[in-house]
Amino acid sequence: MRWPFRKSNAALADRVPDGGLRRYLATPAPSRDTPVGRVPMLALDFETTGLDAEREHIISAGMVDVEGLAIPLGTATNLLVNPGKGVGQSAIIHQLTDDELLAQGVPLERALDVVFDRLTGRVLLAHHAAVEVGFLSVAVGRLYGVRIDIPAVDTLRLGHRALGEDEDHPPDALRLWRLRRRAALPTYRGHDAVVDALACAELYLALAQELGIKTLAQALRWS
Repeated sequence: MRWPFRKSNAALADRVPDGGLRRYLATPAPSRDTPVGRVPMLALDFETTGLDAEREHIISAGMVDVEGLAIPLGTATNLLVNPGKGVGQSAIIHQLTDDELLAQGVPLERALDVVFDRLTGRVLLAHHAAVEVGFLSVAVGRLYGVRIDIPAVDTLRLGHRALGEDEDHPPDALRLWRLRRRAALPTYRGHDAVVDALACAELYLALAQELGIKTLAQALRWS
């Protein structure tokens, strides 16, 4: 069975140029009854200049594939994105500089092409996925004038379920590093997109086991 949103997404494929986004829109998503051990995913993390997708900029994108219950480390990729102007302290927080972004970063359109090419036939996986989905949606709308659906599995929401949704928790209890510590996963340095993508992927595997997630539908429903 295909996801209903795929019908609307597929109808948009001819309205965007050839490339990653078009392939993503035209390619069927994994069936919702796919066992969790067979779901292909893309763990994605954006480093941004802020959380408002309408005003802020993506400055790097980290990605790594998740093949069911395995993470092929050779698929880990980090992409710098040229914001088109200096962003000052917003970049330094992520151990980047304006010079690096402007000299080495790819244009946003190229970054989207890479991300959607990697996402084709896969399900998005992210920690606080509203950020990645929001920035992708806004960028696609501005560049191509279309509105697309991007379903995602969210380790923040899964972590909240694992902690107990009706219980009070410390303000930082749902941070990626705190949930990883709870799961006895190693500590990684933060503010690095590809490291955070890998950290998210590892946390997902731990939470899927802890929560007893059986299918893609269940993972999405709890996200």
